[in-house]
Amino acid sequence: MYFNGFKTLDSNASGAAAPGGAKLNIISLILGLVGFGTSLYALTLHMQAKTAAGSLGCDVNDLVNCSKVIGGQYGEFMSIPLGAYGMAYFGLVIAAAILPAFVASSVSWIGRWQMLIAAVGAFVSLLLAYISYFKIQAVCLVCSTVHALSVVNFIVTLVSFIKVRNQPQTVAEGGFVKLLAACLALGVPPLLAGAILPLVSSTLGVSSESANKSDAPQVSATPFPAEWVQFAVSNYVGQGEDYRKGSDQAKVVVHMFSDLECPHCKITAEAIEAAQGAVGAEQVLFVYRNYPLSNKCNANVGGEAHSHACDLAMALRCAGSQRKDAFWEYKDWAFTGIDMTPDERQRTFTMEGMRAHAEKLKLDAGRFEACLRDKIELPKIQADIDLGKKMGLTGTPLVVINGRTYTGDRTPQALTRAFRDALSNP
Repeated sequence: MYFNGFKTLDSNASGAAAPGGAKLNIISLILGLVGFGTSLYALTLHMQAKTAAGSLGCDVNDLVNCSKVIGGQYGEFMSIPLGAYGMAYFGLVIAAAILPAFVASSVSWIGRWQMLIAAVGAFVSLLLAYISYFKIQAVCLVCSTVHALSVVNFIVTLVSFIKVRNQPQTVAEGGFVKLLAACLALGVPPLLAGAILPLVSSTLGVSSESANKSDAPQVSATPFPAEWVQFAVSNYVGQGEDYRKGSDQAKVVVHMFSDLECPHCKITAEAIEAAQGAVGAEQVLFVYRNYPLSNKCNANVGGEAHSHACDLAMALRCAGSQRKDAFWEYKDWAFTGIDMTPDERQRTFTMEGMRAHAEKLKLDAGRFEACLRDKIELPKIQADIDLGKKMGLTGTPLVVINGRTYTGDRTPQALTRAFRDALSNP
């Protein structure tokens, strides 16, 4: 009798399991190894989504989008990336698959443990698939591969278990302890890696950035014309004020062209503000410019990729026209839409929803709504769009430090070094 490649052990007169005779569970072993590798890749994508700029390699469009799933609020649990949990789970699958190599037992005894592990994995995978497809409303190809492997392992294990479930359960002395030891040995390290790897990566990133000054340049060699990187200090000059954080006399001026529905813009804005705090707001000025990725206000975009981006850009400028710090408060609220489903964004970013948030910020709601309805701030937004096009912007975010395009990592550590380099070499 075989169970997924296991041969039933003969029992002696006392019913104890006879040593030897069992074979490795080849099918589960292969599924476990493939799943472990795929989950490891998911872990690296999670770290990339949290620290790097640009789209992930598995981002195809707004629907097939790893950044939304892996890099969003459901991409981790208890501060540990889901990729690490996937590695831990497939570690358990591998442990159960190789158990016959060092534990003499009946196929029914091993089968019950394999069935338990497979059932838990399939249940969690289906739950995560539901969250991805119906809450986030996006598909991550890497995550879906992990889910499919878990479900296939469950089906194969269930079919084989049904054949042997009524056979006597026999196991050599110490079999459970060996099973537990194998599961801990293969399941715990991935969880520890998921907990500490992002911290270690950040620490090593700081060290390498400080030590390797000869790395690829962080800013372009050729500066933009000086008039392109000026900023307006009043709403009554030109197209309107450029909203900014820091001292207007700062030696380092950072312009960021951003879209409020762009996940990497949110990450970059947070990193710039963190680095500005590390270096000092009197030394670094952060100038925020709008570049909505929607043809509702941006003729350089072929469609409405981000359908709320234009309205949100106008809304935060309308907020800033009443109170400058309200601009930044409204920006933070607008970025929360990145973690919403399309339906939630549709309900939240209506005229009523945007007016309601203006009221929460204690702004004049009537004046805010009139500003938004009459598109008073649209000329300034289009001026930012035109400037971004002249600078060669093809996607958001675009970061310009002291008139030069920044090409380094969009992490607080990398930007802190870039700001300090700019202070040393004005």
